[in-house]
Amino acid sequence: MDQQTALWTFRKRRGADLAPPLRFTDPEGTVSWMRWVPPFQARRAVTAAAAVATPSNTIGDWFHPILTPTGCVETTDFITHDMGRFWIDQYLCSSRDASDASMGTLADGGANKIAYHSQRGVAPRVTQPIAHYKLFLVARFASGAGFVRGDGPQVAAAYWATKGGLCTDAHWFEVYVWTRINRILLRGNTSGYDGTNPKTPQYHADTSERGQQDTAQPLAYGANVTGGGPPSWDVPISDFCGNHWEFTDGLRLFDNTIYTAGKMIDPTAPYSDVDYTNTGLTITGPTSGQSIATLRTEAAICIHGIPATTMTAGTGPFDGAGFWWTATGERVALRGGDCTNGARCPGALYLDDAPADAHWGIGARAVLIP
Repeated sequence: MDQQTALWTFRKRRGADLAPPLRFTDPEGTVSWMRWVPPFQARRAVTAAAAVATPSNTIGDWFHPILTPTGCVETTDFITHDMGRFWIDQYLCSSRDASDASMGTLADGGANKIAYHSQRGVAPRVTQPIAHYKLFLVARFASGAGFVRGDGPQVAAAYWATKGGLCTDAHWFEVYVWTRINRILLRGNTSGYDGTNPKTPQYHADTSERGQQDTAQPLAYGANVTGGGPPSWDVPISDFCGNHWEFTDGLRLFDNTIYTAGKMIDPTAPYSDVDYTNTGLTITGPTSGQSIATLRTEAAICIHGIPATTMTAGTGPFDGAGFWWTATGERVALRGGDCTNGARCPGALYLDDAPADAHWGIGARAVLIP
């Protein structure tokens, strides 16, 4: 049995595929669909001997434990990381009353406007700064909410308070690692809703894979409603590859110094808050606007997937994942790419935007830690 067949069999036997989404109901009764990311292990290559097991054959890349090369040693050639075990929104966040043609009412904490939700087939909430998403995604998990199956809430509703909020960069990257080590090709809206741009063969080769237009935005933008594409765009979660960039929390640059809050949900203040660690590390070498060639391996930042080197835009061993950054001021992390970035989307990292920036091409989603 070859390795790829063995990997598929292993995944099926151990149930490594993502489970179907569950309904999370907020205090006002609005349902959000969230997907459980199961616990899994991923190995990060730190020597060339282990790197041969990675998709890119480079140091810093990740691989499935069953593909560990013979003779490679833990901590010497690779580092094993425990990942997963959290819920993440299936869809980009949206207002309670959003439709396929309207973003609906802006959340402000008032009646029927307490939070944003994960709903299919509606215009996602965009054009807001990161602080806005942080506030109104935390609110979804306030006391009175809970997961619901046919038999009702799984646990006491108050259990979820403080456990959820804006997705962190580390959680987003773990979902990307899950797809990578399982060799799943990410697909989505990376070049306008109809996918006719010939520059994007990797992620949108079939022009029949059309998404449903988000008519709350100008048609020229080529954006989709949430979950508006075919089923291939829903793996692992909808719009994970393209459509809109996503604000993620817990990774910031300040004057090119890297600050991290890791997997902490909703750090209460910007980079200077005690929740953030000043790693003392900076971005040196990678060129903004290029594709990721190799990843950093330092323990303090390895969970963020920061480039060590870059190469020509739209190419490279990391699915053409793009990297953009600015070395001055405070910058927050964006993930996932959008419908204007072509093939440079899976695993892409964008550190160009300030916290106050808002744009039609940036949305958000929530994560929830049990």
